Amino acid sequence: MDRGEFLSVLRESLEGFIPMEEVETNIDFYQNYFEEASQSDKEVIEELGDPRLIARTIIDAYKASKGPMADYYAEQARSEYSREHSEEYEDMSGSYYQYGRKVKWYEKLMFWAIIITVIVLLFTFVGVFVVYVLPVILLVLLIKILVDHFRR
Repeated sequence: MDRGEFLSVLRESLEGFIPMEEVETNIDFYQNYFEEASQSDKEVIEELGDPRLIARTIIDAYKASKGPMADYYAEQARSEYSREHSEEYEDMSGSYYQYGRKVKWYEKLMFWAIIITVIVLLFTFVGVFVVYVLPVILLVLLIKILVDHFRR
């Protein structure tokens, strides 16, 4: 794990649980911590530990600081997160998000598989119509035209 991954996991673990301004404050704190450290990024990450555990600690501390209003602030953070992530986007690490949740590679694959299947079925139905139904319709029309012509 490098600095970017660490901060990305920390951000993902915080978003939706505390207000975005608090998320940014904490991300800035850890970004500065990395920049001011005399050690390598790898050593700093080993010293800090799992970013998910850090996020859990930050969330718990935030809720404890809000006391009985913690649930209210947590709900505000979730709705703020939902509003900000209501569209599809791709972050700097190349992860794809839709409606605020990370979309897995197999979900994208499944989406495109369904689209391709629908297109193939459409072409199949058009092909069946052109090969089997259209000649019958044309033959019936030709017979009708000939019958009408000879009746005159």
